[in-house]
Amino acid sequence: MTTDKPQLMETKVPVVEVTSSNMKEVWPSLVHSIKYSSFISLDLELSGLGDRRHLMRKQYNSSSIQRNLQRSVDDRYTAIVDAAKTRSVLALGVSCWRVTQDEPEPQYYIQTYNILTLCRENFTVEPDALQFLVDHGFDFNKQYKDGIEYTPSTEDMIIFKEKKSTEPLRDVFAMILTAKCPVVTHNGLIDLAFLYQAFYAPLPANMSIFVADLQDMFKSGILDTKCLAEYLIREHATYLEYLFRKSVKRMEEAVSEGKQKVNLSFSEHKAIKTHVNHIECFAKKSASGKELCENYANHGYCKDGSKCPKSHDVNEAITSHDSHKSKKRKVEKQSDNRRNESVDSGCHRAGADAFMTGFIAANYALHLKHHPKKANGEVEGAKASKKSYQTSRDSHMSVTLEENRDIPLPLVLDPCRRAVNCLTLSGKNIPLKVMKSAFVKPSAAHMRQQHEIEKKYGK
Repeated sequence: MTTDKPQLMETKVPVVEVTSSNMKEVWPSLVHSIKYSSFISLDLELSGLGDRRHLMRKQYNSSSIQRNLQRSVDDRYTAIVDAAKTRSVLALGVSCWRVTQDEPEPQYYIQTYNILTLCRENFTVEPDALQFLVDHGFDFNKQYKDGIEYTPSTEDMIIFKEKKSTEPLRDVFAMILTAKCPVVTHNGLIDLAFLYQAFYAPLPANMSIFVADLQDMFKSGILDTKCLAEYLIREHATYLEYLFRKSVKRMEEAVSEGKQKVNLSFSEHKAIKTHVNHIECFAKKSASGKELCENYANHGYCKDGSKCPKSHDVNEAITSHDSHKSKKRKVEKQSDNRRNESVDSGCHRAGADAFMTGFIAANYALHLKHHPKKANGEVEGAKASKKSYQTSRDSHMSVTLEENRDIPLPLVLDPCRRAVNCLTLSGKNIPLKVMKSAFVKPSAAHMRQQHEIEKKYGK
């Protein structure tokens, strides 16, 4: 049995390291955590993304904006499919958030897992991705020794019922799909495509079918924290660590001002405590005294990396941005370089990133509850009197709210309803709606997998 214990924000976050050698021991805890979640946040470590230029396809010149967008999205999807079929998942982060109290302040009980994975087939490893992971403490020796093996989906794959005994990662993904709770991601389109290809079925031929499958798979909805930050909160920057540090700052301010805040309790994992790492997610760096690197501050990426003579401190970036709120908001340009986004040394793991993603969602939900204009897609304050480049996407989000009214969200996430089933499309003014067209049917592979999963886990 695991017990919860209220934790201060300074406390390290417990993350269970799941490997092939301890999977049987950890399995009951993982199953229980997923089953009783109010929402589940996910993150992946990948061996690469392919040519990022193809992930940032520009619109074609044409008279139809919608046709431009669709052609651009289709090209991008083709690039994502190629990456998912040739690269691999190195680790899967699963953070299970259970609401134990809604009012007067939300209380969450959190269990987080970092699952090492190992693809059985040959795959491409990109030098940049390798260097990034090594710089942030990823242990490739441990991954190759103790990673849980999986076989990526192929057209002639054996369907779920014949793989379930040898591929626990497919069981994990199946349990997430049947948990009847929302899934939270950050810049989630790529992660969802990799999850689909690795642990579910071969990716469909085009984006329209993929979107139809996603809507059918995640019946309780998908939340993208990058989408929330971009379209509703309207943050200055939207890379993962920036949003996490900004959420921590808001929480600290709420505590100091006696306002409502998000309360966290973590599992002590007593039965499996030897497999728990305690991660310093909330730790702050001391002020560097260096000039701030504007590229890193705005995009979470600097081509010079650790060799840059300027500061890459995200808290300093937030302080700088908060002091210049009256300046025109900059649009993030490097947002599809998701594996270049950096966090404090010792914190970057798929499990830790999954926790941070969930933390952002929980804090944004509370923030939107107290700022109903933002939750409704309206611009607050002085910005409201100015014509915004976001006009098209604001109307898009208004339509989305009507479409999302019947999605079963936990009460604490209801303020985020407008952004449910919207995924960020980097470089675009509007998100991708996870909503199937009346003219598109889900794929046959998805229907087969769903049938087999429902037979084992129920609807």
